This record gives sequence, C-alpha cells and structure tokens, in this order.
Amino acid sequence: INKIYSECQGISIDYGIMEKANNVFVLTADFGWSDLGSWGSLYDNKDKDEAGNVINGENVLTYDTKNCIINLNNEKVAVLQGLDGYIIAESNDTLMVCRKEDEQQIKQFVTDVRIQKGDSLV
Repeated sequence: INKIYSECQGISIDYGIMEKANNVFVLTADFGWSDLGSWGSLYDNKDKDEAGNVINGENVLTYDTKNCIINLNNEKVAVLQGLDGYIIAESNDTLMVCRKEDEQQIKQFVTDVRIQKGDSLV
C-alpha cells in the first residue's frame, strides 16, 4: 500500500472518479464518517495499544512512550523511549519525528526534503 499510495495523484475522489462516471447512484444513509486525510484523524480512528499508541510496524518496541503514531517498515527494529504525542514515520530512506500538534508542518518538511535531498527520498 505504501508504494502504490505514494504513486497516486493527489486528487479528490469526486474530481478523479465521480465526475467521469455515468453509473453513480445516491442512497440516503446514516453512518459515521471520518476523512482520513491527516495523521490526527488516522490516530482517532485506529486501534491503540494500552499506552494510547497507534503502531503500524512489526518491529517496534516502546518504553514509556504514549499517545504516538508510529508508522515504520519492518526492515529494522525501532526502540522508542520517553516519547509522548509524536508522529514517527518513514518513507523510502527518510525518517520523520515530529510532534502530533505540529502535523500541519509536514507538507513543508516534505518540500524541504525534496529541495535539499532529492525526490527519491520522499
């Protein structure tokens, strides 16, 4: 999913698919909805461990770490200690650690990595 998702064009479903489809129907329904377009909304909607961490990665060990979003590949072991309220994520050869409250800066971080280190690292 990480590889394919990173190659997808950043366009909403209504522009990318719905406007071009001629076989779309609408039904009235009452169900929960959350736009998973941010790390915060992902955190709100994923299962958490006993310390309130959302962990996506099989080789993550946490000690005194709570309320974090951890999205790491399984190629190496990650040991996280003493963190509270952080996003820890990797993509390609880039590791990002930032406070959840500062997630609005992530787009700038990505831009900075591209400019300073090259597109292949994002």
